[in-house]
Amino acid sequence: MLASTLVVFLLTVSYCNGNYEKQRMLRQNLSEHYNPELLPILEINNSSLPLQINAKLFIMALQGLEYKTQILTASVFWYFTWKDEIFKWDHYLEYKNISRLTVKASDVWVPELYIVNDVRKMPIRNTGDNEEYVIVKSNGYMTWFPAKELQTSCAVDVSKYPFDTQACTIRMEAWYHDNKSFFLNTIGSGIETSDAHFVENGEWDILDLSANPFQYQDYADNSSAYSSIHYTLILKRRSSYHLITTAFPFVILMALNLFVSVIPTECGEKLGFCMSQFLTMIVFLTLIAQDMPSSSLMISYLTFLISLQILVSGITILIVAISTYLQTRTLEDRPSYLVRVIFSPIRYFQDSNRKKRCTRVGDSRQEGFITWLEIDRKLNCGLNILLLLNVIATVSIFVFVII
Repeated sequence: MLASTLVVFLLTVSYCNGNYEKQRMLRQNLSEHYNPELLPILEINNSSLPLQINAKLFIMALQGLEYKTQILTASVFWYFTWKDEIFKWDHYLEYKNISRLTVKASDVWVPELYIVNDVRKMPIRNTGDNEEYVIVKSNGYMTWFPAKELQTSCAVDVSKYPFDTQACTIRMEAWYHDNKSFFLNTIGSGIETSDAHFVENGEWDILDLSANPFQYQDYADNSSAYSSIHYTLILKRRSSYHLITTAFPFVILMALNLFVSVIPTECGEKLGFCMSQFLTMIVFLTLIAQDMPSSSLMISYLTFLISLQILVSGITILIVAISTYLQTRTLEDRPSYLVRVIFSPIRYFQDSNRKKRCTRVGDSRQEGFITWLEIDRKLNCGLNILLLLNVIATVSIFVFVII
């Protein structure tokens, strides 16, 4: 039993040593006439076909979309395949038992590709301590899995915040080799989430993923075209959190404006309540603006509605202040001619089916005139109508436009 175990151990060690030596010799033979800086294609009759690079993008995690800076952050990796016509050994009989090798990306040719809208680091290929490896098959097919944390620019549409949907694009382009040298092609859909690694984002939900290969012209020479793939991510904001922290407080603050008419004008707290509403809306608008990009190209409907509430609150303060002043006027104080011109037509329209009230003073006959208290009632009636229309308009915009 001991002898058989020893024999198996020695055979295993011998096989491993032999396999290691064959791989070392194979690497030496392949690297002897190989230059990783040159395209690995063969010329036939002084012409060659462009190298086809097949690519697929896998999203491992979506860290988020920063509204203020308009930057999308995501952890991804690519699956690249192509055929190297130089670095292969399927025609060597002595190495037929070696089906694949794993080599550093710097030891073989890999495509120089760039994420042109990455704000931090555009090259896909990592160097130094983070250098990737390439899997090489005996027939020359290469497989490369570069991983990267992307920080790409994304022009956000803030109009329907916080119930918005965004479309962000990751632009991958070849810079130094035109499509006569190699071109990019997508594998399947070209982009998908990695089932084994994907982590859901708490704020954004991925609705759709797409990849579109196309060619773009050289900026200096229009006769040359370069290959590119644009990856598009459609993201929808998860609105539950913002319903509680943004929409619900906004609706409550708007509804509180209606209760201004409930507080008697004689009560000094009515003006203080209106001032509190006005200042609260300003603070609320400031908090919302902190998350918005500093751009005038597009304004959020929510920002517009909050600004509208600030305007309505300002008008309410003005009317309440005037109403408080009118409460101090006596019945003997008659309104000025201008005030009577403004408010009398309204009164006469309401009293169109009645006769004019007249009172006899001595031998003269005096028509009834509008008093300051009647003006106060009309102002408050107009304020109530304004607040009601404000609620109807705001709710309509919120429901039919934003949501």
